Amino acid sequence: MSDHDEDGIFTVPTAPAGSWNQLTNNEQAWIEFIRIISCGSDPRITPARVRAMRELLDAGRGVG
Repeated sequence: MSDHDEDGIFTVPTAPAGSWNQLTNNEQAWIEFIRIISCGSDPRITPARVRAMRELLDAGRGVG
């Protein structure tokens, strides 16, 4: 999924519906990871942050 639609507008990914226990262990781990790296804050999703995270993840896979 792209972070831009055809008009170039940023679209925010939707969160899974349900309780914490309905998330996979991997989803729970990612949420905890974001809490750790953001010092417990609840950072707003922005296009710049999505791009930065993608770049970091792609670098780990040898892409980009």
